[in-house]
Amino acid sequence: MGIAPTSSLDRPLITVVTAVFNGCKTLEATIQSVLNQTYESIEYLVIDGGSTDGTLDIIRKYEHAIDYWLSEPDRGVYHAMNKGITASTGSWLNFLNSNDVFADSSIIDSIAIRYLHGDAKFIYSDVLLRNGGGHPPRRYVCDHTKLIINHQASIYHKSLHDEHGLYLVAPRLTISDYFFFSLVNQLDYLKADQPIAIYDTTGISQSRRSVEQKLIVDYLLNNLPKYTFLIYFSLYYQYRSIKEYFGRFWTKPQ
Repeated sequence: MGIAPTSSLDRPLITVVTAVFNGCKTLEATIQSVLNQTYESIEYLVIDGGSTDGTLDIIRKYEHAIDYWLSEPDRGVYHAMNKGITASTGSWLNFLNSNDVFADSSIIDSIAIRYLHGDAKFIYSDVLLRNGGGHPPRRYVCDHTKLIINHQASIYHKSLHDEHGLYLVAPRLTISDYFFFSLVNQLDYLKADQPIAIYDTTGISQSRRSVEQKLIVDYLLNNLPKYTFLIYFSLYYQYRSIKEYFGRFWTKPQ
């Protein structure tokens, strides 16, 4: 937009990137969630993958408040996220994709004041999961030592991409974020005590391909023993499917 967002040592510039493709039904709520933040030093980028469903009408509706937006075909969500990283000017990054929202209007302000002035480069929190149907979100515990991290509920320093590169983009690759999280030094992580975002899980499931790719990353980077890798690779998906099926019968509502 040609107007540089404000930034200072006390209030560093945070770039929020929204990747979207044919998300006209959900994008507006995401945009409003960003624009309603009380933290003023936010740069907002929307990266669209060439939508044809009215998404561009929503983007243009708010383009007066969006610092940068782009619409063109891409090679998937990680490619879109990389475009956002390249276009960003903030020292910190957050990815809030279409259909997801921040936990409340002051959460970025709170995180910036409490966590962005120490040595940690990767701030994350538990995430609130929402799956439609009018049910209240449930809190899902994240833990960097187990590489259970949600992108939407993370704010990390852009310099980590200087150290480890951008997200990998390749056909059928679904765990580029997990690979990136594995490269980040454990000492760079710091967990916030308040959830940053509400993540919509409607229609989301973890494919066998994703599970297998994570196991490969764990074997190559995260010291997963070879025998454990072979057993998990062969049986873990079946075990998880059985566990999730029976879990529906004894899991108590939260």
